[in-house]
Amino acid sequence: MPFNPQQSQQKRRRPRSRYGTQLQEKQQLKEIFGIREGQLKRYFFSARRARGETGPRMISMLESRLDNAIFRAGFAQTRAQARQMASHRFFSVNGHAVNIPSYQLKKGDVVQVRETKKSASYFSNFDKRMQNVRPPSWISLNPAEFGFTITGVPTHEEANLGVDIRAIVEFFAR
Repeated sequence: MPFNPQQSQQKRRRPRSRYGTQLQEKQQLKEIFGIREGQLKRYFFSARRARGETGPRMISMLESRLDNAIFRAGFAQTRAQARQMASHRFFSVNGHAVNIPSYQLKKGDVVQVRETKKSASYFSNFDKRMQNVRPPSWISLNPAEFGFTITGVPTHEEANLGVDIRAIVEFFAR
């Protein structure tokens, strides 16, 4: 059959290379947590120095960020909103106001909405919203006090992010 210039040609796409797959997984992880390349590299190298497997440890570190914990506890509808709430000093950790979304929470930390922020319009229907929240096992909610406690260490299985952690580790291990 002769070529018809009005029809578009179907081009065969090459399968994605291993590097391309690893890059895509890394980009997806960055997008999920809303972090930059440099931050993700620091988490990787810090996880590599720590005991245990690098991938699960890195995910655990990302999950224990203040902004992510706010999101997981149901105080924000998205991670971006949780990040903004953290940077606007809506929360205190162990009684001290914190405005760093990447603040690393540890077991036993108590996170609460600051007294001056409880009157914000966002918290007007707080009780109704908190009835449907199912936090992960490492967070213990205390809705009466507008807060939560970190009771354990987040696991990568419970995070259920949908990314290939091994591909990301391989990407950074180059």
